[in-house]
Amino acid sequence: MPGSFPPDVVVLDSDALIHARIGRGRKGPQIVQAKSYRLPADTFVNAVVTPQLTNEAALADALRRLRVESGRWDRVSLLLPDSWFRVNILELPNLPDSEKEADEMIRWSLKRTMPIDSSLLRVKHEVLSRSVHTRVLVLSAMDQTLSAIEKVFEAAGIEIVLIEPIGLNIWNAITVREPNTTRDRIFFYIRDGEFTTAAFRGSQPLFIRSRNLNGERTIEQEIKLSASYIRDTLRTDSIEQCYLSGNVDPALASAIGSEFSAPVRAIALADFSEQAPEGVGVYEAELTACTGVFTS
Repeated sequence: MPGSFPPDVVVLDSDALIHARIGRGRKGPQIVQAKSYRLPADTFVNAVVTPQLTNEAALADALRRLRVESGRWDRVSLLLPDSWFRVNILELPNLPDSEKEADEMIRWSLKRTMPIDSSLLRVKHEVLSRSVHTRVLVLSAMDQTLSAIEKVFEAAGIEIVLIEPIGLNIWNAITVREPNTTRDRIFFYIRDGEFTTAAFRGSQPLFIRSRNLNGERTIEQEIKLSASYIRDTLRTDSIEQCYLSGNVDPALASAIGSEFSAPVRAIALADFSEQAPEGVGVYEAELTACTGVFTS
């Protein structure tokens, strides 16, 4: 594991907090410790883009209890639900070398796709390729929420060194163990109330979308819509492999395989961690994401 990342990872959702401690195994990572705590219903409330932290005391109490049970730790990577972020793949005529100028250009581009003032967002970007245009992967979330979370962790004596989406790190865990390819692959991360779809050509992301499920459409309908969009818009005709994480119901795997005419691999924690504590099955996808932190 890269030495720049601490062994502790926290997965935070609006109603739960998971702490995982990752150790070195003989051939890869192992989950040495994993604990979860429920959060009160009023800890977060829905807001534009990213939920708002409204009960700091509840989050602080969960952190305190975790540290009592798991021992002292003072640095952590933090993973949040995919739907708490907006993910954009931008094509820009050029991107300035200056970080400040690049940030200004990206925020200006986001104004066309975001319902709020981009100055309210915390923005992180990664250059994917440079040719005629510069393709840039952009992650953004409400800075007010991220700052409030950081404040609670800081008050507990914990430094957050990384904030990223869960799904992105599940994909990191997958790709580091898969053979290199130039073909197209599809990734689904399905959990209660949330649905993430991503398409990759080789290592390059073509499309990433996460949405909250509100009951207007079934998951099967979401899969059909995603398949139609990927085929028609991205001109992705032949899929090498599909991956399904989270809700790995056989019926969903069958629906995905039928829509994309490709084999479907259900992601299991045992494929990514040499060992894990008992009773963590309900959090398999999130703990898989924890191992993905150490692949960069």
